[in-house]
Amino acid sequence: MMKSFRLAIFALLMLGTTAAIAQDIMAQDGDDAAAIRREHWTAGVLASVGNGLYDRTNVHFVRAGVRVGRVMTGELGSGWARGTFEVDSEIMPLEMILWGGYRNVYALGVNPLVMKWNFTRGKKVIPYFLAQGGMLWSTDYIPPGNTSKINFTSGPGIGLNYFVKPGRSVNFDFRATHLSNASLGAHNPGVNSSLQWSVGYNWWKQ
Repeated sequence: MMKSFRLAIFALLMLGTTAAIAQDIMAQDGDDAAAIRREHWTAGVLASVGNGLYDRTNVHFVRAGVRVGRVMTGELGSGWARGTFEVDSEIMPLEMILWGGYRNVYALGVNPLVMKWNFTRGKKVIPYFLAQGGMLWSTDYIPPGNTSKINFTSGPGIGLNYFVKPGRSVNFDFRATHLSNASLGAHNPGVNSSLQWSVGYNWWKQ
């Protein structure tokens, strides 16, 4: 009886704390995210790690680079779906593919097209949906075998920008990424699915 009572009190405290944090986020007194509501340039740095899924769990990804982009529209739509359309490009001079049972391979990655829809109702927290397409040039064949040193990447993702102050944001996102050489090599086993998590810091032109 006493144990159940303590668990109930603990659950109520946790619920109250979570609600308070959520209320503070949603209150968002200052509109720090004003820059993302109109046509605007942005630049940033980012780093990410990832892991292959299903039959590719022995594959790990480490990436770091820079981003430049532009919010292409003012706010469109209404309600929860109101937002802006953004186009980014990413250059990743550090791409390491850590392949268990094969070797660690260095690569250069470029995502020339990262399209985002920013959900702009918040004043500090701006969630987004993204779709990306890019290329990967590696120093050795990936996947192992008679494949290719050139691969293509694509996939969707979700994330958010948290504006720490006007014109500055930290972003987090998860991306489901597909890797394939599009039959440039004799074989194209690819990495059909990987999950990659990234964190970045962004400057929004004032």
